[in-house]
Amino acid sequence: MDVVGSSLLDVREESDIVRVIRFRKQHTHTAQDVRNYQPRFRTGHLGSLFKDKVMDKPTYLARDICREFEEAYSIRLSYMQGWRAKEHAKACIRGPPSMTYNLIPWMCERLIQSIPNTRAFWTRTEESKFKQLFVAYGCSITGFMAGCRPLLFIDACDLTGPYQGHLLSATAHDADDNLYPLAYAVVSSENDDDWLWFAQNLKEILCQHQVVFVTNRKPSLLKAMTDVFGSDCNAWCLRDLKENFSKFASSKMIKGSKKQTTLRVLDQIAYARTEQLYRLHLTKLTAIDKDLGKWVEESAPRQWANAFFPYKRWDKMYINLAECFNSWILPERDLDIFQLMKGHVDRTTEMLLRKQTEVQSWKLPVGPNIEKMIKLCQDQSNGFTHRATSTFEFAVTDCDHKTFAVKLNPSYCSCLEWQMTGIPCPHACRAIHGAGLSVYDAVDPMLTRQTQLVIYASIMSPVPLHDIPSSVAPIVAVQGTNDSASTTSTLSMALFPPTTKRPPGRPKKKRMESQSLEKNTVYCGRCWEPGHNRATCKSPWPVPEPVKEDVQRPIALDLARELF
Repeated sequence: MDVVGSSLLDVREESDIVRVIRFRKQHTHTAQDVRNYQPRFRTGHLGSLFKDKVMDKPTYLARDICREFEEAYSIRLSYMQGWRAKEHAKACIRGPPSMTYNLIPWMCERLIQSIPNTRAFWTRTEESKFKQLFVAYGCSITGFMAGCRPLLFIDACDLTGPYQGHLLSATAHDADDNLYPLAYAVVSSENDDDWLWFAQNLKEILCQHQVVFVTNRKPSLLKAMTDVFGSDCNAWCLRDLKENFSKFASSKMIKGSKKQTTLRVLDQIAYARTEQLYRLHLTKLTAIDKDLGKWVEESAPRQWANAFFPYKRWDKMYINLAECFNSWILPERDLDIFQLMKGHVDRTTEMLLRKQTEVQSWKLPVGPNIEKMIKLCQDQSNGFTHRATSTFEFAVTDCDHKTFAVKLNPSYCSCLEWQMTGIPCPHACRAIHGAGLSVYDAVDPMLTRQTQLVIYASIMSPVPLHDIPSSVAPIVAVQGTNDSASTTSTLSMALFPPTTKRPPGRPKKKRMESQSLEKNTVYCGRCWEPGHNRATCKSPWPVPEPVKEDVQRPIALDLARELF
C-alpha cells in the first residue's frame, strides 16, 4: 500500500492509531525490491516479546530467540539482534546488571529464613561496593556431616557475566562417588584475602570435623588452607604436579617415549601405598635420570604420595570433582550475580530431589558406580589362589606369585588398597569368595545404600521468590554475622558492583600443555634459525645461508631455500 503524501496521514500523538486519508491500490515496487526488503525491529520490541521466556529460563540463548522468531514470523535475525533482545529482556526483568547487587542482602536473608542452618554472608568495601559472597545451604551441610566421606575438593573458576569475578567452590563425594556441592563463594579475584576469607567461613560450617582437602598448588590457596586448617590435611592434586614434572623433564631433553615412561613411573610413585613400593618406583625413575628422582624427593611427597600422606585419601588423586562442579554450574556463570544465586538454588534443589528418588530404586546394597568398581576387582582376582589360615584370615597368591595376607574381620589386606579405597581389593575379593561371604558386606559403610539415604534425607526447602523487590531502589541490608542465630540491621544503602576492568581484545585461551605430543620446532623463513618466525625475525635481509650441521631442518625448508 503506497500512501500519497505525508499530509494525507493523520497521526494522533496520544495513541498508536494512524489514519490514512487516501491510498492508491497500485504497487510500484519490483520483485527484487520485495526480496531485498528487510523489516526493522527495535531491540525493545524484541525484548518485550521474549521477556517471559527469559524470566522462566535465565539460560535462554540468543540463538534460541533468532530461531523462534524466524519460525513465528518468517523473518531472520542476526545473532547480535538476538543478543541485544535478550539483554533488553533481562534489563526489563531485574533492571541493569549493576543494580542486581542490591538484591544480594535480600537473597541472603531469604535463604537463611527458608532453609534452616543456612550460612549466607556478604561483605562490601568502604565505598559500598560488593566484595565477597559466601553461601552454604543447611541441607548440604547436614548431608555432608551425616554421611559424606571427610574429603573436600577446593577449586575456582572464572565468571563470564557482566562484572566477571571468580567462583570458589567446595564439593564432596556422595556414597556413589557422585557430585555433592557443599559451599560456594563469589569473589573479585583469587588473591590471598579472598581465599583466606573462604577458608575461614568453610571452617565455621565444618566446626571440629576432621576433613582432608584436595587442592591444586596455587600459592594463595595453599597459604590460606595452611593458615586455617594446617598443612597435614592438605592433599595436592596430581595433575598439577605432573605438569611441572613434564616441563622439568623437557628441560632435561627427555622426550618421546622416554618421557612417557617417566610419567608412568611418576604415577606409580604417587599411587604406591607402602614406603617400600614407593622407594622401588623411585629407583626406577632415578635410573632413567638422577635429576628426575631428585626433583620428586624435593617436591614434598608427603602432600601427594599415598605412601606418606597421614590421612585417608580414598585414592582420590585429582580434583576432577571440582571440575565437574565448574561444568555443572557453567550456564549460570554467564548471568548476573542474582541470577547466579537463583540458578544455583534451582540446580541444587533439582539434584537433591533426583538423587533421593534414584536411591529408592537401587536393587543392590551399593550404587551403580561402586558396583562397577567391585566387578573390576573381581575380574582382576581371576587366577588368584587362596589358602585359609583361620576362619577369617587367608593367604592370597596373585598371578605374579606374590602372596598377600587378608583378614576379613577387621577389613585388612597387606597391599593396603582395601583400607585406602573402602572397596575390597582383588586379593580380598578372592578371600571373600573362598569364605563364601557376600562382597557387599565388606564394602566401607560410607559407600552403601544406607549412607546414601542418610545423605539425601534432608532436601532443600522451597525458597519463595514471588516478592522480589525492585533492584533499582536501595534495599534495607541485613548483614549476617558469623553467628547464624543473630543478624544486625544496617542503614538503607545501595550495594554497587565491584570495580572490574575488562582487558582489551579477544580473551586469550589458557590451554593445558599436552603431555603426549611434542611441540614442533618453528623455523624462520628469512634466516632459517629455529625458535621464531619471519614476522619476529631481527636478522637483516637478505642474509647468507647459515651452515649448522647439528641443526636438523625439515626437508620442506631446504626445498624452500633452494627455490629462493
